[in-house]
Amino acid sequence: MIGLLISSNALAALMVIPIWGKLSDKYGRKPILLISQAGTGLSFLILGLSNSIYIILIARIIDGIFGGQIPVIRAYITDITTPQTRASHMGKIMVGYTLGMTLGPLIGGFLGSINWRFPPYLASVLTIVLMIMTITIIVEIMPEERRTEIKAHLLTVQANPGEKSSIWNKEVINRMIQIFLLSLISFIFTSSFTLVLYKRYNADPTTTGLVMAVAGLAVMFYGGILMKPMIKKIGEKRLLFATFILFIITFLFYPYLYQLWMVFIFILPYSFVVAFMRPLITTNMTKAVGVDKQGELSGWSTNLQAFSQTIAPLIATGFLQLGGLTLGFIFFDSYHLIGFTNVILAVILLLIGYIDIKHHPNLYYYERLRKKREAMRKKRLKKID
Repeated sequence: MIGLLISSNALAALMVIPIWGKLSDKYGRKPILLISQAGTGLSFLILGLSNSIYIILIARIIDGIFGGQIPVIRAYITDITTPQTRASHMGKIMVGYTLGMTLGPLIGGFLGSINWRFPPYLASVLTIVLMIMTITIIVEIMPEERRTEIKAHLLTVQANPGEKSSIWNKEVINRMIQIFLLSLISFIFTSSFTLVLYKRYNADPTTTGLVMAVAGLAVMFYGGILMKPMIKKIGEKRLLFATFILFIITFLFYPYLYQLWMVFIFILPYSFVVAFMRPLITTNMTKAVGVDKQGELSGWSTNLQAFSQTIAPLIATGFLQLGGLTLGFIFFDSYHLIGFTNVILAVILLLIGYIDIKHHPNLYYYERLRKKREAMRKKRLKKID
């Protein structure tokens, strides 16, 4: 039932999220943000007032329908950044998202221990604060003049059949698959994580909140402090491959976390992957289409994540419900099934990423250009010395 409640939210989002991205391209980022935020606030209000499992289900579906903020925000970041700086700014989004993940369970756990209705009520109030911030702080970067230019461009594209008008090409498809696999792995883990903490370690709400807070702080540190210098020193390509490999290694150890303290160790490399991989893949995907398609692209990307979030909880909670599986003479418990399923998916993700980079050598053009300029600068300094 828990898996179904999580999946219902994602299934609703799956159907409508691409529409939000396209609407933001057509009518501007700001009004779509406000509509989406209002719908989210309404869903939490209904959740707080609910008196049956069916009303809770309706509230989660409404939240999924109006969950258009993320694709619009990603499109907004794409609008105000360059290909060279986009990855680090996408990482900042992850930091903000993770800060919410850190504080949310702590606040929700405290309020929920008083009355279970208090957390959704507070969430509903926070959406009002968010709407006020959007109205007063956010600057519309898709004004009418720019939307008119984009419409004119689209008319030109339609008049010229030789010019591509669709976002779909080999680069986009490959990177969409990467986003899907990354989301599927992440949601298989996260959608079952609190249940695993309870079933395997008998963790109470305070302990669960502490583990999630550690994860959030780790992602904030990696994404907010380490990302920019590591991209500069190592490069986006090497860093991306490092996260692919680390993903595989991390989940190989997942079934063998026999003690609770091991979970805290496990969280550190997992958080590193979460902080770096998604912004890097998302940045690569934005390079595959023009500026007039970023909202639509972001919408489809979020849609794929919603699809993975629809099926992943059913897989993870299904493994927990099953309890284990015997293949031949070997018995795999629920934790083996979750861990090794993610290992297989992570290996596929590594292969897809390798194919992408091999077939699109110009993907890291700006990175190579920066390194070339840096080498020339060092050479000139050496001559001066």
